[in-house]
Amino acid sequence: MNKQNYKILIVDDERDILESLKKNLVLEGYRVETTDDPEEALERIKNDKFHIVLTDIVMPKMDGIELLREIKSYDALAQVIMMTGYSTMDKTIKSLESGANDYILKPFKSVEHVISIINLSIDKLERWRDSIRGIVKEI
Repeated sequence: MNKQNYKILIVDDERDILESLKKNLVLEGYRVETTDDPEEALERIKNDKFHIVLTDIVMPKMDGIELLREIKSYDALAQVIMMTGYSTMDKTIKSLESGANDYILKPFKSVEHVISIINLSIDKLERWRDSIRGIVKEI
């Protein structure tokens, strides 16, 4: 897996989380962009390809579940990982029903934990990509 091939967008209204995650993911070799504005995130997603989006659930202007639904309407294969410090069963179920690929509680166990979840999402994308290549070759 060449991590430089994957572009990540992090959406959170907490600057410290944006800066910390970006720093650590760039050190891992990923291309990373951040924003604290979910509406700006949606505009970026409409105009650019992001393989993975990490988004907070509780944000001003637009909550993460609404953002998730919008992302999936533009790019069904985008791997969207929800982040929240306010976990409830209702939010977890709504996230999964709306197409979330994973769910991380804040504060994070560790940066390594977040990276492992991202790596699992990339593995899933690569399996999808391999499947699509196989189907195209058959046609």
